[in-house]
Amino acid sequence: MLFLGLGAVGLTLTAIIGGWVLYQEVFAGERVDTTESETPAISYYSDAEWFEEPQAGIRYLVEDDEGIDTQLTLNAVMDWVKADEPNIWTGDWEVKVWTWNDAGVVSINGDASTLIKDKYDDVEVPYFTGDGFYETTTIDLDFA
Repeated sequence: MLFLGLGAVGLTLTAIIGGWVLYQEVFAGERVDTTESETPAISYYSDAEWFEEPQAGIRYLVEDDEGIDTQLTLNAVMDWVKADEPNIWTGDWEVKVWTWNDAGVVSINGDASTLIKDKYDDVEVPYFTGDGFYETTTIDLDFA
């Protein structure tokens, strides 16, 4: 009788807890989006800034067996933006460099020039290797 009573109590608790979990999953709680996704490039601009001044952004990946020097790459890219050879940016702009292992991601965002073209072919953009050597990589730029 004791085992039958314990079995009945266990079955009842399982049904109650299972029902509570099912209720929370299906009816009570809001679904939280747990999928990973890339943040859109314009997410950090307010609507007023976006409509006041057209924006331009470039993001490129560089790799080297010796790694990428973050600070030297940041300085080289900032000099490249200041020289503004392809005439892409006017006004405010920002440069970010992230490195991991032997790769680096360079991101440049800012106010677009009114003279910007829709497409630039074979633009040489700079980076520094982990050994401190200046290198360039060639990318094609498409602006919508």
